[in-house]
Amino acid sequence: MKRVLMVTALLLTLTACGGKAPATDPVPTVETSDATARDTTTSSTTSTTTSTTTASLPVTPTTEIPEVTAPPLEPAPYTPPPTPAYTPPPAYTPPPAYTPPPAAPAGVYYANCAEARAAGAAPLHRGEPGYRSALDRDDDGVACET
Repeated sequence: MKRVLMVTALLLTLTACGGKAPATDPVPTVETSDATARDTTTSSTTSTTTSTTTASLPVTPTTEIPEVTAPPLEPAPYTPPPTPAYTPPPAYTPPPAYTPPPAAPAGVYYANCAEARAAGAAPLHRGEPGYRSALDRDDDGVACET
């Protein structure tokens, strides 16, 4: 009984829509057909009509795409880069000759740091005139620091 009601509802829906979809509509076309089937029981025979729906998809035409081949590319002619103008290296200049520092005058002598301070020579650095290791208590190269 349910099957008959479903088929009837489907038929009513199709007839309300016009039965077929337009040819340009991408929705598949639905066709109906009637078939007769017989159900037999031991006491009586009944005849029922059933409807079968078949959906057919639209056939899309296939178009063959021609193969496109590009003409072979020829390499561009080679042009070498321009050569830079020759620049000669600068002329060789020798380094300046070594000149030793002037020798300390031998005549400067401070007996103690007080004497160096009084002369305005304190603090004395190693290599300066008047520097002696006896005046440099911590042997750091600076005499009469304080």
